Amino acid sequence: MNGAQWVVHALRTQGVDTVFGYPGGAIMPVYDALYDGGVEHLLCRHEQGAAMAAIGYARATGKTGVCIATSGPGATNLITGLADALLDSIPIVAITGQVAAPFIGTDAFQEVDVLGLSLACTKHSFLVQSLDELPRVIAEAFQVANSGRPGPVLVDIPKDIQMAQGDLDPHFSTVADEMAFPQAEVAQALQMLAQSQQPMLYVGGGVGMAQAVPALREFLAVTRMPATCTLKGLGVVDADYPYYLGMLGMHGTKAANLAVQECDLLIAVGARFDDRVTGKLNTFAPHAKVIHMDIDPAELNKLRQAHIGLTGDLNCLLPALQAAVSYRWLARAECRTACRACLALRSSR
Repeated sequence: MNGAQWVVHALRTQGVDTVFGYPGGAIMPVYDALYDGGVEHLLCRHEQGAAMAAIGYARATGKTGVCIATSGPGATNLITGLADALLDSIPIVAITGQVAAPFIGTDAFQEVDVLGLSLACTKHSFLVQSLDELPRVIAEAFQVANSGRPGPVLVDIPKDIQMAQGDLDPHFSTVADEMAFPQAEVAQALQMLAQSQQPMLYVGGGVGMAQAVPALREFLAVTRMPATCTLKGLGVVDADYPYYLGMLGMHGTKAANLAVQECDLLIAVGARFDDRVTGKLNTFAPHAKVIHMDIDPAELNKLRQAHIGLTGDLNCLLPALQAAVSYRWLARAECRTACRACLALRSSR
């Protein structure tokens, strides 16, 4: 088998059944291998479309999206899609052809430093430098794309390596590092929840990306906490949930924005305090203590200082917080509603 055939074999090993791409000279060996390689190829009319299709595939299936492009202009056309996947935390692997290794750095036909160009819009980029590296690089690319906060990874493969013959280990795999459970921080969060009079749950798109929708809905069913969401979080909270206030921010509901401004505890789950949500940060939820839960530790305290930051899998963190069940905030809200109804009735007489 040659390197290109090993690439297709590695994709099948990772569970890939569909790839999106547009052919070109530097990636043609991979296209030859795809012909009868057992992976469906969907031909796009532009490499940017291939990247976007891979993103849509990842969103719809929960799998890693894969796109393929040739060297030079083919690879540069992927950049917008890679940036989108990075900002939206979508796991995709982009495989690009590159000029033969001896010609790298000589300004060869359609040669571009794809590795350097893509570093700013990927979680990681690889330049395969030998045939023996292929199994490890492909396995690591899929691990990096899906570990922690998901995102795009690029693998650049010179054409001579795609064509090189060799026997490789087909069972190369990687072991992801397990994230430690923040036991002490969870205990502090439970205490803060128990003391809260007006808590508010602020739900972002990270909940859906973490496949944590059932865990979040169970948390709401147990705690009966008022909830709002971002644009990316729409659909995470059941629209029929009686304490759901709708979307937050400049395009959100009046009820959601007022509730956040009045809350004394804001629990941000998979959300990043985007400017379209917060407006001026120094006036957003001014009276609230903040518990921020996210898979990416870089998001904690980046824009809004959190009193407690919890990094980890939301499927583990949310059930751990259900122990602080208190309905004091509901009693207060229901009393307030009843008083307003009485005042309205009195004024109508």
